[in-house]
Amino acid sequence: MSAFLGPIHEKMYRRILYQDRMAQALLDLAVKNGWTGDLQEQADAEAPAASPGPLETLIDQSNIHGWLSEAVAGSERRFAFIAGKLLSGHPGRLGVLQDAMKELRRQSALSKALDAEQSFEAIHDILLDGMPCDFPFQMEETGPDTVAWNMGVCPHASHWPKESGAEPYYQLRDAWVEGALEGSGILHTRSGNRHTMQRGRG
Repeated sequence: MSAFLGPIHEKMYRRILYQDRMAQALLDLAVKNGWTGDLQEQADAEAPAASPGPLETLIDQSNIHGWLSEAVAGSERRFAFIAGKLLSGHPGRLGVLQDAMKELRRQSALSKALDAEQSFEAIHDILLDGMPCDFPFQMEETGPDTVAWNMGVCPHASHWPKESGAEPYYQLRDAWVEGALEGSGILHTRSGNRHTMQRGRG
């Protein structure tokens, strides 16, 4: 690894690649259901997927922060473009897209031994929420049984139409989180900008 790159840069790029994988799951579903003939080509033109090659061979090492910021924005644009196209005029597809997100994460669900705080950390090691300096979470409570937080300035909304905002993104993300937590006894709930992960009681 280049001396200019560190673990945080590698982690950021893994998050970008994973979000592109989420977008690809939606594309695969669209093809399977015959919803679109050229969405892949449209998405590649609008916001190409990140290259899966070694980061040190891809990144502009003279402008690491700027390069990663643009890669984050590109991944956000790609996901929003694909999901937005699939849902535009077809709100009934949302449940099918949610099932695809849930199944994607279910394929490698979190360890059932993790508590609420550990689950929060594991999930947010995977999901893309802007650059590290953008940290959007306003933590209210952290502990083994409950983690609660508010989203401050949403790092996703600017890539979605104003009329919908980022709500479709969060509906798909919630389904992914549900798949990640399946069988763990930990429940994730969202009300507006407030999120909670809590160990089930009773």
